[in-house]
Amino acid sequence: MAKKTFYVVQPYELGKRGVLKAGVPMEVRTAGDAMRVAKRMALVKAGAVAFSRAVDPETEDSDEPVLIGSFGAVPDGVLDAA
Repeated sequence: MAKKTFYVVQPYELGKRGVLKAGVPMEVRTAGDAMRVAKRMALVKAGAVAFSRAVDPETEDSDEPVLIGSFGAVPDGVLDAA
């Protein structure tokens, strides 16, 4: 079966002592939606990252995440952990 591309927005919030912590990720429909939502989230959160990832639904094998956009404060190497 062909891989399906998922578009995700990961917000980041400032925790105690100013440490960035991941919020609840949100799946959106398109890369454009991911970019828009991440930009808006970065206005009310510390920052947000929009990325895509292709996944084979049968085997759950996935490609490396692809950065769509990064806004505001986000941890270094954030896509390494995605």
